[in-house]
Amino acid sequence: MVYLKCAGCGFEKIVSFLTLGDIPPVNAFILPAEIAQEVKYPLNLAYCPQCFLVQLEEIVPPETLFRQYLHLSAGSQQNISHLKEVAAHLAKKHAISGEKRVLEIGSNDGTLLSFFKQYTLNILGVDPAKNLISLNKEKGVPYIPEFFNTSTASQIVKERGKFDFIIGLNVIPHTPDNIDLLKGARILMNDKCLLIMEGVYALETILRGEFDTIYHEHVYTFSLHSLIALFRMAGMKVIDVERIATQGGSLRICAMKEEYASEVSSRVLSLLEEEKKIGFDKPETYLLVEKKVAEFKIHLRNLINEEKKRGGKLIGLGAPARGVVILNYCQIGKEDIAFIVDDTSLKQGRVTPGVHIPVQSFESIGSNTEKRTFLLLSWNYKEDYLRRLKEKYASFRMIVPFPKLEVIEHG
Repeated sequence: MVYLKCAGCGFEKIVSFLTLGDIPPVNAFILPAEIAQEVKYPLNLAYCPQCFLVQLEEIVPPETLFRQYLHLSAGSQQNISHLKEVAAHLAKKHAISGEKRVLEIGSNDGTLLSFFKQYTLNILGVDPAKNLISLNKEKGVPYIPEFFNTSTASQIVKERGKFDFIIGLNVIPHTPDNIDLLKGARILMNDKCLLIMEGVYALETILRGEFDTIYHEHVYTFSLHSLIALFRMAGMKVIDVERIATQGGSLRICAMKEEYASEVSSRVLSLLEEEKKIGFDKPETYLLVEKKVAEFKIHLRNLINEEKKRGGKLIGLGAPARGVVILNYCQIGKEDIAFIVDDTSLKQGRVTPGVHIPVQSFESIGSNTEKRTFLLLSWNYKEDYLRRLKEKYASFRMIVPFPKLEVIEHG
């Protein structure tokens, strides 16, 4: 075992439990001419037996990952619809309207905040990606292109005051110093402010062997126990939790300033008990993960080899971060996949990090797919891709890696 220091609580002996190897940043899609300059970083995971925070052993500098960001919230119609539903759900549940003030941390291209405009015009996005400034401007979303921390928050509160709602979808897991991020949020919270965050749920993903949410942007993966400990260190209290399907299984939590917090919901207490029953605090729960992941690699490689014998190279569906992890860890390259289709225009014409498979538009698949098999890398959009393929082709086969490795045959 390798012992390191916990980036959350500072415990001196966190435990390494999963090694995925050296992989480039998963959203760093490059041009073919840039392959020689590509940089890889170790992608290995550890857990803290004190606060139960799952974390990367080595962190890539955020400036490298997020200043020029190619993942877009509006990258697929299904994600746009999802964010519209999120805005409607939160607005209804928490009565967001009129003069209520909403701040989003990690607001990306402004898609979520653009949907909040029908409920309140008092919105603000903060995100370090400088290449997304114009996309926010097009949507009419006020946007500060900076990392969110106590320094940024102090400047915002001077210029704009405090907020009623602060939202962070999958951004707290991306932030190495997430306690400073939460302290920054606290600076901007009025006494009744709700902080609403989402993040991948370790017990429904990684601890089941679903390793594709592990990448350099995802510095941390949370259990509810670890989230409560984290928020406490920032002077906040978790008062409610929802389990949602996003990214294969995530938590949506609500928190308030500790001194003004409402009563903790029964859902929080119930999930804490469930985590204990599952054994989230037992070393063997974590140490079994590497075996599950290694077995998955063998089974997927065997499936791909069988499908290549049937009809030649496969076609990849989607080029999400999770797909790049699967390709690199399972050593699936250009000899296995002819090309990958993805709706994000910023990725088209480039190659996937690490394995350098060309990325093209969905329309480039063409009509000649006889005996061709697809590898569904955006497996969380399975129904959408099935619908699109059925509209175009009478028959096809599709490998779905998660949540259960399977081959779907149509026609």
